[in-house]
This record gives sequence, structure tokens and C-alpha cells, in this order.
Amino acid sequence: MIEEKIIRLVAGITAFFWSILHLDVGYNAAIIAASTVGHKSLIFAIYSEYFGFNAALYIFAGYEIITFTRKLLLPFFLLFLWNTALVIYTHVFPSPFLGKPLPIIPQVYPAILLDIVLLTTVSILLVRNIVGQ
Repeated sequence: MIEEKIIRLVAGITAFFWSILHLDVGYNAAIIAASTVGHKSLIFAIYSEYFGFNAALYIFAGYEIITFTRKLLLPFFLLFLWNTALVIYTHVFPSPFLGKPLPIIPQVYPAILLDIVLLTTVSILLVRNIVGQ
């Protein structure tokens, strides 16, 4: 069986990469959203704040996972699940504040891949924590 240290390291590093990717994507998404809707300052602020806050949460999650925190695994799993669903939803259905699906940019596919890695690794850690291994 794979050691918990390796799983935590993979999950933590993936969370850091996710954060870096979303800081870049967030700024670009905010510009696209603002130019699409026309309410430049409000929409830009909403999108950039959302992506920035999420990036900060993922940095915190990565640190806590690497440092062997067990109590926050379920909230982290729910955060990762929510963001994965939101990424998929906003590219298939109308996104919040825009009223139409977001365009598929090259960073969407790596983001979904990172989300899948995070969901998988944190799921393994949660199950091991519940079972007691």
C-alpha cells in the first residue's frame, strides 16, 4: 500500500500548483468576464476576488495536508469537490454573472486534471483516516 507521506506530498504539491494556475487563470477570467458583460469594475472585482480567495484556500490546504492535519480533510475534500463541479458547470452551462458558458481556455484541462488528483488523494486520506490505517 502506498505510504501516507507520499499521498500527502502529492496532494499538497498539487494544491500548490492548483493555486498558482488559478492565480493566472483568475486574472484572465476576470478580464474576459468584464469585457463580455460590460460592467468592468464590478465583474472584474468579483471574479478576481473569487479566484484570489480560492488560491489562498488551496495554499492553506496544501500546507495543512503536507503537515499531516487530519481534522480538515473533509472540508478540503468538499472544497475540491465544489471547485471541480463549478469548473465543469461554468463551461457547460451559463456561469454566474455572465449568463453564458465560459470559453474553454487552455488552462481548463490542467485545472480539471489537478482537481481529479486532489479529489483522489484526499479521498484516499479520508478513507484511511476513517478506517484507521
